[in-house]
Amino acid sequence: MRGREGRETASGRVVIWAGTLALVVMGAGGLIPAAGVSGTVAAQKPAAPATAASVYKDVYEGWKWWHTYCYRCHGQNALGGVLAPNLIGANQKQDPAAFLKIVRNGKKDTAMQAWAPLLTNKQIGQIHLYVRARAGKVLPPGRPDEVGPNKGKWVPPAGWPAK
Repeated sequence: MRGREGRETASGRVVIWAGTLALVVMGAGGLIPAAGVSGTVAAQKPAAPATAASVYKDVYEGWKWWHTYCYRCHGQNALGGVLAPNLIGANQKQDPAAFLKIVRNGKKDTAMQAWAPLLTNKQIGQIHLYVRARAGKVLPPGRPDEVGPNKGKWVPPAGWPAK
C-alpha cells in the first residue's frame, strides 16, 4: 500500500484514491473509474496488454483533446505560454494521479480551471499520455498522424510508456 494514494494490484494496475473516487491507472497511462469501489480496492480483471496501435490511438486522442481544451494556455506543443507553464520540461513531469487531480479540480489562485465538467477521466488520461509522449520525445512537435508517424505503423520505443 502506498499511503492513501494507491496500491498496485496483482495485475500491475495501480488504484488511486482521490477522496471517494477511485481510478485505475492502466498500463498505457489511461485512467478509468474503478468498478464497484466501496472503500476497498475493487477486484479487477487483468487488462489485455496495450498494443502499439492502442497506445498510439490514446496518444492521438490525447492530442485531439489537448487542441480542444489545453493549447490556448499551455501552447500548441505543451511548451507553455503567457498564461500557463511548459508541461514537457524536466521539472513539470507529473504522475497520472497528480495530473488527474490538477486537471479535474484546477489550481487555486492560478489560471488553471477545473475541467471535470467537460473531460472524463479517460480523456484526461489520454491528454496525460500525449503530454508524456511529447516530454519523452516519443512524439515530435506538430499534429500526429492518425495511424502513426508518416502514415506508417507506429511502434513506441521499448518500455514506453513506463509504468
